[in-house]
Amino acid sequence: MMHLNSSFWHLWLLSLSLASALSVPQKTLAESPEDAVSELTQHIAIDDVEFNITDYTSPDEWNPTNWDYDVVIVGGGPGGLAASMSLARVARTSLLYDSQEYRNEQTRYMHDVLGQDGQVPLKFRTAVRRQIDELYPDYSFWATRKTKVTGIIPLEKGFRVYDDKGGKVTAKRVIMATGIKDVLPNKVGFAEAFGRGVFWCPWCDGHDYKNRKMVVYGKLVSAIGSALNMRKLTTDITIVTGGPITKEDKAEADARWPGWETVIKNIYKIPIRENDINKLEPTTTNMEPKDDEYKVYLNAGSPNPLVTNGMLISVPTTQTSTLHKQLRLEMDGKSVKVKSNMESSVGGIYVVGDANNDNSTNAYHAMWSAKRAAVSAHVSMSKQEYLDLVPAAMVAAAGGDEDFYRLQIEDLESQIGEDVEQMYKALGG
Repeated sequence: MMHLNSSFWHLWLLSLSLASALSVPQKTLAESPEDAVSELTQHIAIDDVEFNITDYTSPDEWNPTNWDYDVVIVGGGPGGLAASMSLARVARTSLLYDSQEYRNEQTRYMHDVLGQDGQVPLKFRTAVRRQIDELYPDYSFWATRKTKVTGIIPLEKGFRVYDDKGGKVTAKRVIMATGIKDVLPNKVGFAEAFGRGVFWCPWCDGHDYKNRKMVVYGKLVSAIGSALNMRKLTTDITIVTGGPITKEDKAEADARWPGWETVIKNIYKIPIRENDINKLEPTTTNMEPKDDEYKVYLNAGSPNPLVTNGMLISVPTTQTSTLHKQLRLEMDGKSVKVKSNMESSVGGIYVVGDANNDNSTNAYHAMWSAKRAAVSAHVSMSKQEYLDLVPAAMVAAAGGDEDFYRLQIEDLESQIGEDVEQMYKALGG
């Protein structure tokens, strides 16, 4: 974790008395001094919850000697739970915040997860928490349910975390498993059907619609790919492109899928409807996937609705949390950019699961990336704890040469830092 020199922090702390409140700003600070002062003295609302950090009035507040937890975990899905268990296995304390905002909230069953295929997501999370409680009661702790983290403030060697219940804690590291959410079309029936017949992942839900009717909805180039991914499960597929195919759409499809018109239309005989969808209407109130059936009403004067059992869609996503904006984390498009160890552009903050940019979105990935972040966090904390205890007598042994002492510490940091990757490789990562 990179630290600025102490004189900078002392100067910064002295400036706090001028501010009524301070937060990590969500936009670049203004360049003029007057605007900068105005920015600092505003009482900024984060996620509709206001909080002050005017308690940073001394170096002790900025560089605590005692920490509430080793790690704060933000997110209670598979990634957050995996981080909690992994940290407990090496006697690291963690506090997990669960806002209960899950991408798969409406999904009926988990699939393609060893030992959990067909499990209800809520039952999975409950079982994991119960197991962690039973095995690691001294290390894994939970914030009150439905508690949302509203702010994370970097300290000199860790972080102070604020929540919407008025709580605040300190931690040496933060693991964000905050996830993403799908931006569904603003059309009648989509929100109700999402996760219940309308889905985006063939591996998670596709098998429930084997040999059944399927609509693939999306821009032509992505719809072709989705149709190909479903074709081993069913050949009764209709593509709906969301409107007329433009020259640009066709050129993009030609580049990605050479010969698509011949293969898709003539060989696979997949109809392509150049319409948009006005609404989805369920034809049954039964809850099991085997009973799913929808009427798909198209625009442009299409007289009869399509009848389908399921719909595979391709829609944009967005970050569930706004913490990445507050912390000014470096982004890769709409995803948080991370290193191979899952650390973000802010040292000590790790981003795992769907929210990061390693281009995988499933339960396995969430758990794997959380494991990697937990290993890296543990090793980096162990390194920091060691360096903090290197006796100041080294300076005296070097004849009072502080530059020599600094170089010795840098060498130690470099050598110990390599242990992160070596240890992870030893664990099979």
